Amino acid sequence: MSSAVEGYLKVGLLEQLKRRRCLVVAGENHSIAVFYHDGAIHAVHNRCSHSGYPLETGTIKDDIITCIWHQARFDLTNGCSINPDIKDIPTFSVQVSDGEVWVNPVPNPKSEATEQPS
Repeated sequence: MSSAVEGYLKVGLLEQLKRRRCLVVAGENHSIAVFYHDGAIHAVHNRCSHSGYPLETGTIKDDIITCIWHQARFDLTNGCSINPDIKDIPTFSVQVSDGEVWVNPVPNPKSEATEQPS
């Protein structure tokens, strides 16, 4: 049974996210890439702030996502750019309810961390 989280967008089933590693949802003016990595769920703006390429195709190591196009790197936990000349990317709050993953389409303030799955 689906248990909607008020104000959040449904991403999909947690098991599906675990299998696929990344699911993308459309926000109002942006797309959000939701990643499952090392037992945690992270949601970030799906466009690299360097050239606008989709981050869903990036590689992840140690919670750092690397854009495959120009190697821009971002911390998935807070959206901070590892490259000093590249802007940070927005992150989004995630909740898991009844085996479903939900994302808040409103970006987090810079200090918020993403929620861990139960």
